[in-house]
This record gives sequence, C-alpha cells and structure tokens, in this order.
Amino acid sequence: MQTGTDPQPADTKAATSLSQTIAALASEPPVDADRVARIRRAVEDGSFPISPATIADRMLALKLNWKPNDPA
Repeated sequence: MQTGTDPQPADTKAATSLSQTIAALASEPPVDADRVARIRRAVEDGSFPISPATIADRMLALKLNWKPNDPA
C-alpha cells in the first residue's frame, strides 16, 4: 500500500535516475580531450617532463601488478 501522493516508488525513481546518469556518461568520450591535447602539445614542443625513473617504476608496477604508489 502506498501512502503519499507520489505515484512512483522511490526505487523506481532511483532506477530511472541511474539509467539517465548511465546514458549521459555513455554519450561522452571516456577521455579528457583537452588534457590529451595539452599533453600532446607539450610532448611536441619538448616541454613535457620526462622522468626515466618514474617510467621504469610504473613499468615494473604494471608488470608485477603493483599499484604505482605502493611501498616497495
């Protein structure tokens, strides 16, 4: 028995809201195009900071399934 003037139960509203959120997220690309463009320009003009030690650490972490900031 429903006790209010609202014709939709709360769980139906939540499901509708969730569906709308999913649809909105699915309609946008999964990357930040502006950030990619900034990084691309920085690489092209040589101003992107390259740290060989950081690159090596991240490659090892990926290979060994570590999180990048986990202690050794």
